[in-house]
Amino acid sequence: MANTVNYTKANLTKKKRKQGIVYVSLLFLFLILVITVIYAFIHEQIDHDREVKQYSELFNIQSKVIAELSSVGADLIYYSHSDLAIATLSSQDQAAQNYLTSLMYKISSHQRRYDQIRLFDTQGNEIIRLNQGSDFSLIQVPQPILQNKKDRYYFKNALRLQPGQIYTSQFDLNKEQGKIQYPVKPMIRYATPVHSENGELLGAGVINYNGSQILKIITDLNVHEGDQVFLINEDGYYLKGNEAKKEWGFMFPEDKQFRFSDEHPQVWQAMQEKTKGLVSNENGEYYFTQFYLSPSASFNVVNSERVFLIMHVPEHILHDEHALLMKGIAIGSLLVFPMLSLLGWILAGSQVERVWLFKKLNFEAHHDALTGLYNRKAIVDYLEKNISISRRRNFPLAVGFIDVNDLKKTNDQLGHDAGDALIKGVASVITQTIRESDFAARLGGDEFLIVFVDCNAGNASSIMERMQSKCSSLGLKQAGKEWSISHGAAELLDAQDNAEKIIERADGAMYIHKAQQKFTAQQKQKAQQKRLQTA
Repeated sequence: MANTVNYTKANLTKKKRKQGIVYVSLLFLFLILVITVIYAFIHEQIDHDREVKQYSELFNIQSKVIAELSSVGADLIYYSHSDLAIATLSSQDQAAQNYLTSLMYKISSHQRRYDQIRLFDTQGNEIIRLNQGSDFSLIQVPQPILQNKKDRYYFKNALRLQPGQIYTSQFDLNKEQGKIQYPVKPMIRYATPVHSENGELLGAGVINYNGSQILKIITDLNVHEGDQVFLINEDGYYLKGNEAKKEWGFMFPEDKQFRFSDEHPQVWQAMQEKTKGLVSNENGEYYFTQFYLSPSASFNVVNSERVFLIMHVPEHILHDEHALLMKGIAIGSLLVFPMLSLLGWILAGSQVERVWLFKKLNFEAHHDALTGLYNRKAIVDYLEKNISISRRRNFPLAVGFIDVNDLKKTNDQLGHDAGDALIKGVASVITQTIRESDFAARLGGDEFLIVFVDCNAGNASSIMERMQSKCSSLGLKQAGKEWSISHGAAELLDAQDNAEKIIERADGAMYIHKAQQKFTAQQKQKAQQKRLQTA
């Protein structure tokens, strides 16, 4: 059957509008997809960068604290295990004691972080003691007021150690005469036994380390604005918090005790399961790591206290970061969407015109401009294809050849418009009569060709007889005179038959039919003249 293409400007405009809406909608969906991907990527990158930053800060604080305590361990070992300390304790060598006092003075003066630095004998008697004054100046305690500390836990624990080992006390507040000293003074006590060259226990060296230095390191290295940093002991108490009243709760049993483990049970549970990590909840993010308040692993340390260093990023900071991202994406989208819409509209129009032009050119390349039927090239291609199909499936195939009678006469007497109307009328009859599977074409001038699929020559001729009858009626209706066609049919024969031969045979059959029509017309004319003469 013949195909048609609507070339009207209104139809083209309608298609452009419809395609434009589709393109803009697709670009809008694409923009949403891109925005979603960009948001997810940047959101993840922000979270990743923040995580890297927080862990870096956390581990930097941890390494600085351990380095600080390693320096304390080195100082303790340096003076306690020196020949001067051994000589002082084993032989009461006054000269050695004086030199050792000078050495201890230099150590504590240089560091300015030791509350006390002492040497004990095995009975707990202080042999040398240096105290740090309120102005950080060092004061040597005179011999007459030196004390005996044999009942102090750190001294008794130090004497139980093997040579070279270091005892670390709990990180707590300093007490004087059994009461907490004010202003409060955080303290860690480091002790090590002193042995002679033959392994005899001679006494112990003890450093009271001012733990405020640890808290200062934590505060100074917490460089990100808005972050909260906590130092928690293994019982869940605050050693450093964001409120002074919550700190050192285990030292004040008579007051309300605040514990991180009670206030943040989910985070605390995660901290018990691994040494470092991140916990997120409705309050924000909690980055944590755990370590021991002791010198580095190069020292032989016993009984060191485990603590947790926590960095809290509040929820409002996370919200502000994501809100800023959303704002940026929203502004970008408002700027991009109008441009994408315009681009989509232009692309849609261009696409419709291109498709329309392609269809138009393709239609014109395969169709007759006057009738809309296929042209000679198209029908020959179709015929050759169906010859192969018919042979493979063993189906009959017929070709019908039609010639419009008296076209030249109509053009000469009535004009070319009348001739065109005659051709188009015959074409419409052919289109309405053949089946969907058949194929019709105008070869040019007054000739038409029809390919009848799964049809023999006899049936094809019958179909064209109906066409002849319809053309006669249509001519009377439109032009006031009968339109006439001549037709012939040919059927696909043996394997040597081809498109050219079958068309030639159909053309020959048409000429035989045309000759018969002329002979019949002449006989009718003679018979009519004879009747007139007789009358």
